[in-house]
Amino acid sequence: MPTVRGTTADGTTPNETTVSVVIPAYNESKVIEACLRALSAQTQPSDEIVLVDNNSSDDTVALASAFPNVRVVTEHRQGITYARTTGFDSATMDVIARIDADTVVSPNWVETIRSEFDGHPDVDALAGNAAVYEFSPGRRYWATWWYRTFRRWHEKSIGVSPMMYGYNCALRRGAWADIRSIVSFDDQVISEDVDVTISLLKTGHTVKFSPRLVVKCHMFRTIDFGKLKRYYDTDGITLAKHRFGNPARWKAAA
Repeated sequence: MPTVRGTTADGTTPNETTVSVVIPAYNESKVIEACLRALSAQTQPSDEIVLVDNNSSDDTVALASAFPNVRVVTEHRQGITYARTTGFDSATMDVIARIDADTVVSPNWVETIRSEFDGHPDVDALAGNAAVYEFSPGRRYWATWWYRTFRRWHEKSIGVSPMMYGYNCALRRGAWADIRSIVSFDDQVISEDVDVTISLLKTGHTVKFSPRLVVKCHMFRTIDFGKLKRYYDTDGITLAKHRFGNPARWKAAA
């Protein structure tokens, strides 16, 4: 059952779904303030923000700690899978929302998460939409076609749909408890967001793509052909691990 909220002063109503936001972070001082400012300016605030410091050596923690609604937890094991898991385990609300440290959420992002989960009790997880940060000045969220095109290609390629990408997704805390023992932890070998998505689908959970759940992401940071090649390979290893999706893409671990 959803946590009963004791007040409506923040614009929410009793019995609404409560939301934790988890942000894994490693040396993200250049982008973390923009990320947290967007979360602090929501039409409905989240119930908690958990930033997972994954051995940052820059000012990430100091900058994040300046925001009064942010709780910083530490994960010394290096890697996004470890940081994500520590954040999810630390979350205390009904729904765990996940973004990256360079994600900038739209003003009604938390409100949309609550609306989707409250309005669809059969939905266990949400996959969100994205705009291109470099083409979206100020409060604009433009060029969503780029990510939608990538989504269609990627889902068709791996045979997994809808994909929950780490830069914008959410799942019920009970769904996370159901799959925690299934997911892997070496993100040099597996694709962690593919791993989470398949784990949910294999265990009978309902994942919904919500075009209304919009963020903007730094596209130019992700265009690294060496990184893209590694993602292609780890996608195949992840599919083979689960014996799921497109068999033509299954790949044995080295």
